[in-house]
Amino acid sequence: MSPRITDFKGVLEGACRRGPFRVVVACGHDPAALEALAQAESRGLAHGILVGDPGLIGPAIDALPRRLQHAEIVDAADEASAVRRAVELVRKHVGQILLKGKTQTATLMHAVLDREGGLRTGRLLSDAFLFEYPAPEGTRLLCVTDGGINLTPDLTAKRQIVENAVQLYQSLGHARPRVAVLSAVETVIPGHGPSQDAAALTKMAHAGQLSECEVEGPLSLDLAISPEAVAKKGHIGPVAGKADILLCPDIISANL
Repeated sequence: MSPRITDFKGVLEGACRRGPFRVVVACGHDPAALEALAQAESRGLAHGILVGDPGLIGPAIDALPRRLQHAEIVDAADEASAVRRAVELVRKHVGQILLKGKTQTATLMHAVLDREGGLRTGRLLSDAFLFEYPAPEGTRLLCVTDGGINLTPDLTAKRQIVENAVQLYQSLGHARPRVAVLSAVETVIPGHGPSQDAAALTKMAHAGQLSECEVEGPLSLDLAISPEAVAKKGHIGPVAGKADILLCPDIISANL
């Protein structure tokens, strides 16, 4: 297990030790993506592969305040072609990281999830947001999932989303992450799907049916992350007040 990472500084240092990574930018003329890539390149973290129209990518590079030194441009006729080509480069391990450029998220995800030419692995794809959280014991990383891919996941999907998030958090050096399964209510209510799913996931964890992690739910947001709320409500649990991962009931709540 690698040393525990508790802030973005640690994430950056760990990534720099493992890099540089080859980052493929789909529709690579996006100023924000290029600026991020230039910063990563300056730290020895990444080299860019920019897929799209060279007539758009070249001027966008020239306009950067920080010059890209090692970017490769891969010509593509239009947006759809650029996205497909970017995904193909990652699938064939020419690149290691896929970055959204000047394209719509739906267009990118359509290519990523394509059954023949996409990046499917046989597991459910989910995303995770990492935030620095000023906890009483010091800054730590808080993971929120899934706010970008699965709209209204059922119990089976939530189980896989938990597994994905736990794997991510373990890669940051945390052997047994604490997962809070969020719900609008703090007790199981018949007919209330999120609370029932939360209870089911908690039982799965207790039975050893999930990866090494502590799972508790249903929990409200304040019970998940606030020791003060835990003390005020008199709640006792293995995750409450100190959650590492917040599993949201749906994509809407994960984006609030």
